[in-house]
Amino acid sequence: MRRVSNPLAGRILVAAGFLLSLFHLTIVVGLRATSAQLLVAVPPFLLSLGLVAVGVLLARGRLLPAQFAGRLLAWTCAGALALSALGAWLFAATVVGEVSLLNPLAAMVNVATFGALVGLLVGVYDVRGLERQRSIEQLNRINDTLRIATRELVDKTDRSELEQAVCDRLSESDSYEAVWIGRYDEDDSRVRPAAWSGFDDEYFESIDITVDDSPTGTGAGGRAIKTRELQCVPNVFEDPTMEPWWDLLEMHGVESLAVVPIDHEDTVYGFFSIYADRRNVFDDHERAVLAELGETIGHAVASIDTRDRLAERERELARQNERLDAFAGVVSHDLRNPLNVATGNLELAREERDDEFLRRAADALARMDALIGDLLTLARQGKLVDDCTRVSFRPVVEAAWLMVGSSAAALRIDGDLGVISCDRDRLQQLLENLFRNSLEHGTANDRPAADEGAESADPSVTVTVRRTDEGFVVEDDGPGIPAASRQTVFEMGYTTSDAGTGFGLNIVQSIAEAHGWDVSVGESPAGGARFEFTGLEPTDSTRSGS
Repeated sequence: MRRVSNPLAGRILVAAGFLLSLFHLTIVVGLRATSAQLLVAVPPFLLSLGLVAVGVLLARGRLLPAQFAGRLLAWTCAGALALSALGAWLFAATVVGEVSLLNPLAAMVNVATFGALVGLLVGVYDVRGLERQRSIEQLNRINDTLRIATRELVDKTDRSELEQAVCDRLSESDSYEAVWIGRYDEDDSRVRPAAWSGFDDEYFESIDITVDDSPTGTGAGGRAIKTRELQCVPNVFEDPTMEPWWDLLEMHGVESLAVVPIDHEDTVYGFFSIYADRRNVFDDHERAVLAELGETIGHAVASIDTRDRLAERERELARQNERLDAFAGVVSHDLRNPLNVATGNLELAREERDDEFLRRAADALARMDALIGDLLTLARQGKLVDDCTRVSFRPVVEAAWLMVGSSAAALRIDGDLGVISCDRDRLQQLLENLFRNSLEHGTANDRPAADEGAESADPSVTVTVRRTDEGFVVEDDGPGIPAASRQTVFEMGYTTSDAGTGFGLNIVQSIAEAHGWDVSVGESPAGGARFEFTGLEPTDSTRSGS
């Protein structure tokens, strides 16, 4: 019947009505009796003509939407069969059973009994249809509420604003009397109301919900926090666990409620509670939608908390940069000035008399100057890089080598180095410290160091720079770094050289971290030291290396 079109159903009704009209007209014409008999025979003829008229309207699409034509035809057939069965039963009772129909009361009662049964069945069908319609309307309302609330979650960046917006949107629903959100902290056994809508402030400020084994902790709110599952109370006054709040709920006309936990991963942030003034409001589908909304709110709160922590981290880094600037000022002014005075006076003293003690003092002052220089560099290079620019990597490598390289060492650039998004000056400082580290510790494979000016001799160490898929590598063919020391080479003050300050590689790590890069140390293919930098921003010109 679902595929029956309006024109087809209309034609069927017109044909049936026409045949019935002919039948009843034949009876009317054939009757040559009193007007009372005509009064009984004419109405069926007129009703059959009405059937023809309805069929015409249906065929032209003026009566019902197309999807209901088959249903209308089915009900017409069912009515005809039902009343035909009634007529057959009355005929059988009269002819076969010899039951007299002269008693009008008996006839009316018989027809009323049959009509009551038919009306009951039709009523059941219509009630179920109404129930389905209401269920669809409720589903649409819930989905609209969820959509609006979800939109609020996307727009809000403050947790308090988000919570209040959710309460306001949910309380706009006709089925909900009030909504409130309670916050929960594991260090506090009490749920604190944070946002609400629907009732006066005094109600929510006076409500007492705990998360323990006391009477105020075994209700729906406490169970929602403990189990992290939605708690539905169809009738609050039939649930003994809700007794601590019966007076408050009765005062505000609350009959049923649902408490939905707000959580994300392993953290429970609290719950939102919805009140209704009728019993059995929350069906299975509505509970599922509300539970999903609770999870969505939990994700939003987690995102807000993450953003807040990042913002606080940025503020702390800004304060750290300020302290580094202050430290750099102290190093540059308060230490360098007296050092310069001491160095100047020592030079004057050595002009008059130069001995071993004065030479040792000069070496100590020179080392102190180097330490102060490294400390000043460390303070400045540790600051976060706020403004990166895209620079060609090869010129930076060559400039750094020009500052620290020597004829006893060689620089090898393996492949196209492409471009890097960085602070150019700090990247050059990083490379200078790495190159200086290789030169200070490099005597490759027992090869003799080249004499100054001896261009044909092999270099004592070769430093190689190349790009990788995730960054770049600086490695040499020197003696390398023992595996046991690779975790400590970046520590401040670590050195194996008497001339070293112990800050070089720590400065390298600080500059890398300021860019957001990761640096690791390992062994090169030639057995030397290998420093790999990853986490660089990819660029179109980046070339991968082996």
